[in-house]
Amino acid sequence: MATFAETMLSKYETLLATSAGLDTVSVDGQSVQYADVEAKYRYWKREVAREKNQRPQAASINLGGF
Repeated sequence: MATFAETMLSKYETLLATSAGLDTVSVDGQSVQYADVEAKYRYWKREVAREKNQRPQAASINLGGF
């Protein structure tokens, strides 16, 4: 069974594939900028990776002390 994050990732993959080249996309009855859909896709992709323990919680750590 797919997790919520996997379901959302699939939803945004479909939206991006069907809406390529458009400036505004309709998501759940709301008008959204295509760039925002891309950002949500990247977010859900990271969440799925976290669920599968394929990505650490911290993307980078600054050890410079500044």
